[in-house]
Amino acid sequence: MDKKIRTIFGFVALNLVIACGSSSGEGNDKSYLPSSSGKYGEVLIVVDTFYENHQSGKVLNTIFSEPMVGLPQDEGHFRASTVPTKGFKSILKRSRNILKLSIGRGKKTAINIEEDIWARDQLMIQITAASDTDAARVLSKNIQTIRGYYNETELERLQKQFRGKPQKDIVDSIADNYNVEFVVPPGFVQMAKNKNGFWLKKEKSIGQHQIMQGVAVFVRPYYSDSVFSHESMIAKRNEFTREMIQGTRDSSYMAVYQEYHAVTKEVNLNGVYALEYRGLWNMVNDFMGGPFLHYTLVDEKNNRVVELDAFVFAPKFNKREYLRELEAILKTVKFN
Repeated sequence: MDKKIRTIFGFVALNLVIACGSSSGEGNDKSYLPSSSGKYGEVLIVVDTFYENHQSGKVLNTIFSEPMVGLPQDEGHFRASTVPTKGFKSILKRSRNILKLSIGRGKKTAINIEEDIWARDQLMIQITAASDTDAARVLSKNIQTIRGYYNETELERLQKQFRGKPQKDIVDSIADNYNVEFVVPPGFVQMAKNKNGFWLKKEKSIGQHQIMQGVAVFVRPYYSDSVFSHESMIAKRNEFTREMIQGTRDSSYMAVYQEYHAVTKEVNLNGVYALEYRGLWNMVNDFMGGPFLHYTLVDEKNNRVVELDAFVFAPKFNKREYLRELEAILKTVKFN
């Protein structure tokens, strides 16, 4: 069903769903709803002003404003703004991402996840608690899960948008040559390729400033689980980029920035175990750099390692949302 309410009582992870239902009598028809408003990466927090500077308010700030790993400057996971409960009306109810915190004596501690309440493609996480202490406790226990839920929803929205206008010629060429499928949205062009991999680039300018997004895929035979080591990822990525992603100056090429230790995380990528890396790259013998996102996974049927890579160059701008767009692309991957 399109509209859902998931309720979890007590201090548990949000992905343990125990209830699901429709929030109105309109059934599955969402055509009467307006489109949600706001930009990618924005969250509206609805909370009484009193609690902003108390325990629960501090945890909310941690959830959304704590700097993301793998970015060259401090950027929070989301751009959060706050409105008091009495001011939450009219156009604000169309916000794409909402977290509503309701605290009052006698209220049960619970988390409700609701979709499409006042607008299409809307997500609201509503938390109730009897006290500020109880609210802070349930928020603290679910920091990663709350972030993850908003992030996955944003990725799904982006993927829906990208699937609307895929570059079929590039998609088909990748599938035919590398037995890898993923969505390639408009604007990307193929820069270089060989039998082991390829990379795509999208460029635009804002004023006099260049912005570049890149996506690369390269494969190699699978020998052992050592392919998941940090050293292996760096060596193979540098080997690929030295040959395929070069700068404008002679002998310049992309490499992993060794002074920043990439942060790793195990993930499930469409049913396949993968190791995620978030780190920084720089251009050897040139003055360029930025963040990268990398996934190492094993294609067991073809006995090979597949490396998925994305990177951003945007020296005058925040990079979080440019990288999130690329994450959405990489997470559409499938093997033929």
